[in-house]
Amino acid sequence: MAERGLIVDEFSPAGYLYKLCLNFLPQGNVKDADRLYQYVCRIIGSRVEPSTVNDEFQISERIKRKLARNRREADAAVFSELQRKLSSQPLLKNRWSILYLLLNLSKTSKQHEDVAFLSGGLPGYVESTPAGMASKIMRRTDLQQSSVDQTTTILPLSMTSTSSGTKISSGIGSGSSETDRSTLTSFNATINPTLVMPTPDARQHPTGINSTGIQTTSNTSRKVVNTLIASRSEQLDRFNAAAITNKLNQGFRESGRLSVRDPHNSVNTSFELSEDILIRDLIYAFQGINGKFIKLDQSADGFRIDFNVGVPKHTRDLVHKLAEIGWLYRKIRRYIDQHSSDQAYGLVGQSFCTALQDELTEFYRLIAVLDAQREQQLSVGLSNTSYLSLHRLSVWTYEPLQRLTILASLTDISDGKKGGALASTVHSYYQHGNPGIRNLIKRVLGKVVKPLNFMLHKWIYDGQLVDVHHEFFISSESTVEENRLWRNKYGISKSMLPSFISSELAKKILLIGKSINFIRQVCMDRSEILGIKTTKEIANNDDEASAQLMFTQKVVGSQLEMTIDSVYIATSKHLLKILNEQYKFMDHLRALRRYLLLGQGDFVRHLMDCLAQDLDKPASNLFVHNLTGVLETAIRATNAQYDDADILKRLDIRLLEVSPGDSGWDIFSLDYHVDGPIGTVFTAGCMINYLRMFNFLWRLKRMEFVLGEIWRNQLKCFDMFKHLPGVLPLLHSSHILTAELIHFVNQMQYYIMFEVLECAWDELVQKVETANDLDNIIDAHDKFQEHIICRSLLDSSSRELQLQLRSIFSLILQFKNLQEQLFSAAQFQVDSDRKLEQEVEKRSKQGQWGMTGTDTEIEKQRVEEFVSTTVPTSLRKLNKLLESSKTSIQTFLLSLIAKADVSLRCLCFRLDFNEFYREQEPRLKSPLRLQRKKRIQALS
Repeated sequence: MAERGLIVDEFSPAGYLYKLCLNFLPQGNVKDADRLYQYVCRIIGSRVEPSTVNDEFQISERIKRKLARNRREADAAVFSELQRKLSSQPLLKNRWSILYLLLNLSKTSKQHEDVAFLSGGLPGYVESTPAGMASKIMRRTDLQQSSVDQTTTILPLSMTSTSSGTKISSGIGSGSSETDRSTLTSFNATINPTLVMPTPDARQHPTGINSTGIQTTSNTSRKVVNTLIASRSEQLDRFNAAAITNKLNQGFRESGRLSVRDPHNSVNTSFELSEDILIRDLIYAFQGINGKFIKLDQSADGFRIDFNVGVPKHTRDLVHKLAEIGWLYRKIRRYIDQHSSDQAYGLVGQSFCTALQDELTEFYRLIAVLDAQREQQLSVGLSNTSYLSLHRLSVWTYEPLQRLTILASLTDISDGKKGGALASTVHSYYQHGNPGIRNLIKRVLGKVVKPLNFMLHKWIYDGQLVDVHHEFFISSESTVEENRLWRNKYGISKSMLPSFISSELAKKILLIGKSINFIRQVCMDRSEILGIKTTKEIANNDDEASAQLMFTQKVVGSQLEMTIDSVYIATSKHLLKILNEQYKFMDHLRALRRYLLLGQGDFVRHLMDCLAQDLDKPASNLFVHNLTGVLETAIRATNAQYDDADILKRLDIRLLEVSPGDSGWDIFSLDYHVDGPIGTVFTAGCMINYLRMFNFLWRLKRMEFVLGEIWRNQLKCFDMFKHLPGVLPLLHSSHILTAELIHFVNQMQYYIMFEVLECAWDELVQKVETANDLDNIIDAHDKFQEHIICRSLLDSSSRELQLQLRSIFSLILQFKNLQEQLFSAAQFQVDSDRKLEQEVEKRSKQGQWGMTGTDTEIEKQRVEEFVSTTVPTSLRKLNKLLESSKTSIQTFLLSLIAKADVSLRCLCFRLDFNEFYREQEPRLKSPLRLQRKKRIQALS
């Protein structure tokens, strides 16, 4: 430092400022350096203030645009790199002021720049600082000399004063005069290089010294000098931009430069990359491609800036947020690549992939526009209003980011789904409050449902199920025979039912296709179905619109529902017309009611009279061909002969399996053969139910027949046997038991035939006449059978009542046998008395004694045997039957009271209308509601 005219410590801030002045002058020009140093001190100590906002980014952009307008793109690139590296250093607090100074210095004409700068015309630069400040007067401040850490220095007052509370503003930057010893000491400790002034020998060794004459081992001085070199247009012209950059990079590598890092995550937050470079890499990242600095981090599962690259934290966060678009793009692209060629994914899945690809195509257009914008601003430069910055890029990509987020979410929740389930998943995003998202889902869903729409049209118009990959919500079983087509072949697959199609609408769609297939395959009808052709033509007019109608049909009376309803009504009417007119469904239904449910009274009575003798025989002695002749006789003798020949041909006799001890009554049954389309309604299970109902009604009818025969025999034999000793009590008890059983059977028969059968039949006829489709008829018929079985005590819950009824019926048959035995014994006594009278009269006419002693003894012995043995035995049996019947009926009544069915409780009232059983059974005296409550509690 001996060459200096001023005494300055080389390691103080003033020493660095003096070295900066030397850097602007030719080597060895100490005199000019002293003058320049004094002028710079006056500038720093002045209060000249710029009229611009302290925005470093704005000033740097103005400098780069000015260089670009002067066709100095290489210099602009070098300036941008140097400014970035300068920004990464924390040494300068007012970098914008330095850049502003350089910008104003460049406004002076080049031919006077060196002359005015080096010939003493320094005050002229004060007027060229900010625009509009040329008329301001620069006020000088006194220079004071102070000592800092025992080092002598010459500084302006603004840098040396230790007085507190004095704010000083210069023409370059603003600072505080509160710079004490500790501040200066720490400042010096931060920039602690070893400064060596250049010598002639050093100039001849360019390896260690740069072009300004400053040794390259000093990190801070080199960075400051290199930064200020960029502001001098005459020095940039002397050096090639590439050479300067390589030289600087080499110097930084040799000096082991330290980066400024975030203490929390060790991320470089210095300013080393420009926005143009980040935007370029972001455009690559948007396409899932690794850039130079922004690459895919597998551990973080996203695109990240290299941690060693200097980017400010807020910029790094913004870039990472924008790079999410690339992560979403890769996710969607990977989903498309995995499933687009997978045939098992189905047509709906392929359509979904196509929709995603179409949306990515729109995204490609945006990327092309962004890239073109970036290329244009690099080539010709753009104004601030059209400049593509990171913040402007975040605004432009806001909506694409939303769309890609929704599409990526769809790929997540759609994984493993296909067909209608996939359409339901996409449709779950359709009810969205954002119109943009709603339109996006509408476009995607419109393509997804196209295959479903095609399958729907083929099903409802042609009855064809075009579903190779099992995507449609209508499923089919190919192994089902045609006679079970309606009930078992087709069904609704709930897992494939789209959420935008209601269960009711899906059921109609199923019925349409089933009806068409039933008409074509089972009914063998190939005629045109009226009403379908018009709707088919309407649906084919606009395939895109008809596809969107599938998921926009929430409005009541929409086009899709109207179309489905019209086709549904047309096909159902056509099918019901064929069943009623061609196959006479109602005639067959009435035949079942008349013959199997014993609705044809004259036929049933005549048939029972004709079959009584045969059915009394053991079951093993019955043959179907013999009974068939009796059946034909009964048909010809009653009004059944006027029925349709096809119906009478289907009526037949069926014998059940024979068990030991069974009679013909136990195995006899009528049967009705059904086939063709009507077999869909009258299935094998339905015919078994008819068989159960017939057996019960036939048994009840037989009890009525038996009791009627008993009553007739009692009336016929009363006058014949009343004179016999001990017979009157028997006849009286027999009449009482007969009356009780007849009342019971008549009430049961009335309840079954009228309250159960007639009511259920009337309801069935009304439902059949108002049915909209075949399923309604099947449901009505099934409910008809269920109603009869339940209220006729034939269901599983009434098993106890069935056993009690069987015991009562068994008592009736025992009573019949006992009465036959009694009447047979009485008839023997009457015949013996009549024979004895005839023998006595004959002997008297011959003049002999009417009775000998032997005859008298034999007659007396016969009468005594009848009175002492037959009558008491029969009376005991009859009384036992009477008690058993009362007990069984009382038990039956108690069971009826416990039932929840009101009609069964009403049956209990009719069976005990005079409270005869109630007086004998205490449990019947309690209120029925309380009795039923106790019954339920006992069962629970």
